[in-house]
Amino acid sequence: MVSLARHYPILLLTFVNAIGGTLLIPVLPFVVRDLGYSDFVFSLLIAAYPAAQFFAAPILGSLADNRGRRPILLVSQAGTLASWVLFAVAYFTTGTPTLALVLIAASRLVDGLTGGNASVAAAYLADVVDEEARTRVFSMQGAITGAALLIGPAMGSFSAASSLGFLGPALLAIIISTGTLMWMASTLTESLPPELRSPSFDANPLHQLNLIAKARMLTGRGPLYRLFSLQMLFTFAFSAYTTILALWYVDQLGISEASVGLMMLATGVFLIFNEMVTLPFVEKRLGDVGTMLAGLAIIPAALFVVRFPTSVLVFLPLSFLVNVGLALVLPTLQSVVTRAADDREEGQVQGINTSVAAVASTLAPIVAGASYATFGGGVTIWLAAAVAAVAAVVAVSSAGLISSATGEELPHLVEHAHRQHGPVSALAHRVSGGQRSFSLNLHGHGRQHHGLETSRTSND
Repeated sequence: MVSLARHYPILLLTFVNAIGGTLLIPVLPFVVRDLGYSDFVFSLLIAAYPAAQFFAAPILGSLADNRGRRPILLVSQAGTLASWVLFAVAYFTTGTPTLALVLIAASRLVDGLTGGNASVAAAYLADVVDEEARTRVFSMQGAITGAALLIGPAMGSFSAASSLGFLGPALLAIIISTGTLMWMASTLTESLPPELRSPSFDANPLHQLNLIAKARMLTGRGPLYRLFSLQMLFTFAFSAYTTILALWYVDQLGISEASVGLMMLATGVFLIFNEMVTLPFVEKRLGDVGTMLAGLAIIPAALFVVRFPTSVLVFLPLSFLVNVGLALVLPTLQSVVTRAADDREEGQVQGINTSVAAVASTLAPIVAGASYATFGGGVTIWLAAAVAAVAAVVAVSSAGLISSATGEELPHLVEHAHRQHGPVSALAHRVSGGQRSFSLNLHGHGRQHHGLETSRTSND
């Protein structure tokens, strides 16, 4: 069993961050409309958070490797609190729509600049959880996100429907964020001992933001390249779909704005069920990599068909299939990235991974918003399905490389496909002395990592 004693603050942080995002799902699109702006402006506000996160995540990740996880997590949570204060101030300026919009945008940017704490939180969990338990712990995070999807939109809808308007959700978020910051300050312990910290920190922001150069310096970068690519494609498809979802509920399914929170309630139930039931069932049989592949295969097919229903009763079962794919990918992709990373580079790897996801999360709302305004929701959902299909192809073609980097055998059917047809093949698997050993050209520096021996060829 995994002891949760050191995980509580991080799990709470996950919950608070998810609540902060989901509170706005049924509120922000219609706040923007009430201020007299278009749905495309709403998509730009959605993109502001990950755009800021892109700049912050690699810096916070490297700082966490050098200074430790705890101070970075505390500072970033303080930034989240400040962002909600800005959002609350915007309520008092709605008589001047431009000023209100600027303050809302500023709150999104401040939250994004400190929202790189997701990478630090993932590194913290990687520090304190052994490899066998990581998927289980990351699935707990997924279930907590599901709980936030249950609670957040309902809280947002009900509090915004009061006489306070959108000040209601802001005040709720301020109270929750303040309580979380105080609890973290009193209970969060440092997870990275001084002897395991990176000896230096490059303070040049241009160097920190050069993700390609940083990725090239990583140990065992070959499989990490593939995983970063998967993260970008998957996040783009996921973000494009979720950006238009509230508008799709109203415009396509004909539900009221007040009922959007109830639809998100159903989505939260789906996610909790799939993270607690479906994911363990599949992961036990397929492992992390196999489960990730299964989820990436399900998502494009589910997105393709989910655009057809015009009634809630037909839409919900199909959206459940989308949810199954998401539940299988979200924790396993995170777990696989942590297992492929060198222990001393965990913060950097998570920072790059978060920044890669932030790039996709920045572009997806803009593209989805423009597509929705021009072509409608159906075409936009199919666009997300097409990108998800590319992610599935990349995952299958890279499965052997990723599996070998994590020391995990592929499911039989996938491994057979790689032997016969796969463009990437796992090389030289030998068993000796009861220890499983792999030799694989990772296009990186030779190293010993997680029981995986890697070598560098002359043509690297």
